[in-house]
Amino acid sequence: MTDAPPFPLSRETRIRLDRDGVFWSEGQRLGHPGLQRAFARWIDVDPETGRYILKNDVNWAFLTVDDAPYVVRGIDANGLLALSDDSVEPLDPATLRIDDDDVPYCDVKGGRMPARFAHAAAFALLDRARVGPDGVYLGDRRIPRVPRGEGGRRR
Repeated sequence: MTDAPPFPLSRETRIRLDRDGVFWSEGQRLGHPGLQRAFARWIDVDPETGRYILKNDVNWAFLTVDDAPYVVRGIDANGLLALSDDSVEPLDPATLRIDDDDVPYCDVKGGRMPARFAHAAAFALLDRARVGPDGVYLGDRRIPRVPRGEGGRRR
């Protein structure tokens, strides 16, 4: 007798994280808010493949990420970012970048993960910025431009 399961095991899933930080499976939005929050907290990177995964204390599986795995939902006057996993962390201005669609991105989670600014957070960030003759500045630092689709890539 064998202990093999009656079906092939795979870590591949049809779970997708869209550019707004919403999880989908098999074309259906995952409707339960608790499941959305849990998945947002479980995002990690598989060290062997470099692909995004959902990882908890029990298991892990691959997922598809349309853009950045985290979304900046807000930024306060002190530069604290409210992220899509309900965590709060300081903005690292050195990681800011703006893509060809004028969407700001930064790195979060100790520089390990990119985050896309949601509309309201982008407006709040850019309200603090100034436009100079050669680009957009936050304080004395020029925010680099990146090609469309590059802002959400891990660096």
